[in-house]
Amino acid sequence: MASRATITLFHNPRCSTSRNAAKLLAEASESTHTFTIDTIEYLKHPLTAAQIKDILGFLDVDHHPEVYAEFLRKDAPKAETVEQVQEILVNDPAMLQRPLVVDWNKKKAVIGRPAEAVLNIVKDL
Repeated sequence: MASRATITLFHNPRCSTSRNAAKLLAEASESTHTFTIDTIEYLKHPLTAAQIKDILGFLDVDHHPEVYAEFLRKDAPKAETVEQVQEILVNDPAMLQRPLVVDWNKKKAVIGRPAEAVLNIVKDL
């Protein structure tokens, strides 16, 4: 039997979109048995600068600079570089747009707005 992939959900349980995304992922995991979910409450365990850089790379920010704005909440300071995003999120993890789902092995990431978007990362597992 093949091993199951693990995806990471950066989650805020106080956010309804994040809760909906977590539910959709749990249902998909249970029905397909192809992946497990590593849920991280990013307000308690913030992303590191290295994780932020990797995820922005997975989102192909070099070819899609609009990702800088999508990666942060609408009320976050404007960022135009990886370093600016890192500084914003290291200083205030709450500025992360959530939910965020990452497949570290396949180097893919999805911002879960709307919540159903998170299913894009697991459709090929």
